[in-house]
Amino acid sequence: MNSVYVRIFLYVVSPVLTTLVALIPGWGVTYTDGVLTVDLSTAAGAAVAALGISSAIFAKWGVK
Repeated sequence: MNSVYVRIFLYVVSPVLTTLVALIPGWGVTYTDGVLTVDLSTAAGAAVAALGISSAIFAKWGVK
């Protein structure tokens, strides 16, 4: 498999996986009595992790 395909796959999957962590019931998102509550620190942590993973991928394969 060409490294370009691996890089594209990781660019697409890394933000999705880190965002899904924030959606684990009871950890980042709760729904009780008709009210959806989002824990901002968990959501921000997931966004920073996604950015960090994407930056690491770019640092590894983004430079010629």
